[in-house]
Amino acid sequence: MFLKLVKLENKINVIIEYNLYLLVFLLPIQTRLILRAGEINGGYLEYLTISLYGVDILLFLLLMLFVFIKFKNSTFNIRHLTFGYWYIIGALDLFIFISIFFATDIWLALYRYGLFLLGVGLFWLAASADYSRIKLIWALLAGFVCQAGLGIWQFFTQFAFGSKWLGLARHSPADLGASVIELIAPDGVGERWLRAYGGLDHPNVLGGVLVIGILLILSLLIRNSKNEILNSKQIQNPKSKYRNLILFTFYFLLFTSLFFSFSRTAWLAAIAGIILMLVLTVIRKNWLAQRELLIIILISGFLTFGLYSQYGNLVKTRFSGDTRLEAMSSGERIEYIGEAKEIIKKNWLFGGGIGNYSLASKELNDSQVKDEGGKNYFLEAKKQAWAYQPVHNVFLLVWAEIGIVGLLGFLGLLGYLGWSALKRFWKEEDYISLPLLLALVIIMMFDHWLWSLHFGVLWFWLILGLIVKQKSPEVIYRK
Repeated sequence: MFLKLVKLENKINVIIEYNLYLLVFLLPIQTRLILRAGEINGGYLEYLTISLYGVDILLFLLLMLFVFIKFKNSTFNIRHLTFGYWYIIGALDLFIFISIFFATDIWLALYRYGLFLLGVGLFWLAASADYSRIKLIWALLAGFVCQAGLGIWQFFTQFAFGSKWLGLARHSPADLGASVIELIAPDGVGERWLRAYGGLDHPNVLGGVLVIGILLILSLLIRNSKNEILNSKQIQNPKSKYRNLILFTFYFLLFTSLFFSFSRTAWLAAIAGIILMLVLTVIRKNWLAQRELLIIILISGFLTFGLYSQYGNLVKTRFSGDTRLEAMSSGERIEYIGEAKEIIKKNWLFGGGIGNYSLASKELNDSQVKDEGGKNYFLEAKKQAWAYQPVHNVFLLVWAEIGIVGLLGFLGLLGYLGWSALKRFWKEEDYISLPLLLALVIIMMFDHWLWSLHFGVLWFWLILGLIVKQKSPEVIYRK
């Protein structure tokens, strides 16, 4: 009987392990059943939509199996959850739950609270489950490459096909809601270029995903080169050369697709992450790692030069702000910040309810239109559903939705993980955790999708789980 139980436990552990690899590979695929479509002023709005995603079902089943194993082994004990971040997550959970009672749409708040719990569950799996880190990272990279390849194809064809089974939305430069770069020819005729979406909701989301992939590839290349030096007097494994070739191929695809996303925030996060990784290697005087990073930086320079020589006019447009669309984008971001401040003033303590920001935005807009007689263009534009976007800053968004104490808990979690990553760097030469965290923070400073979108929430907690699980570059390659 005992042997049968052991065999059953081993089988369940194997099921959890390999389905976790499958989950992280499938995570960008947005296949879902819309339970309630979000709507404002007769138009569809994603941020108010309640959906059941395919990955939700897989994640829930994995969590049930994981809880079963923990209880069966009597290892699910509060003493095993006394890491500092669990106390902070518990406090964050409490204030998210409290915010539900201040929400305009209770069902939406409950849905977003459930999504938060799923994200924390994914964090728990990534931080605590028994799996091979290298296999998980390769599963992530395989998913990244699919998204990168799709993004490159979309840019060159200037078309993104739709598929309900894959959760893909159709996009074309002619569509008014599509994310495009608008060029103005000397004759005054506008030319619209579709940015790469991949299979995700927005080019900025694609860019943020690819940044994480690029940083993970760099950490693997550093580890591979160290293994080659340590084993230089031994028989070389021929697979190592092919592995490096695959990683460089992946890097080329991810870098190219990142360029075609034209996400300024993602570009900044990638540059900051690589620079921080280089600084860490300099601090520890790891010349081998510096060599690998400098090679990658040199390759990136050549790729940038080649791509810029062909599409430099698009890059200049993204940074100039002279065209109509870029000026509107910058102006709207500033307006959204001002709007967030007004919403926070009304709900600074407990927030207006998780997931309810767009409804608070509509309420504020309606009152302002009434007061100003609808003379402000921005206020008039916000009568359209697509204009009720969250503020492009996760920290302001968190404050508006779950209150000041919830924001302090969120900041405390990031700070605690940053401090832990810093200690691991000094003790174990962990070069990847701090750059990953820095990249996430930069993205959160200039965008909202890591808090406002289904994929972003799960993605955020997955990366935090990897940061907690990650001990050093060496442990990536062993169980």
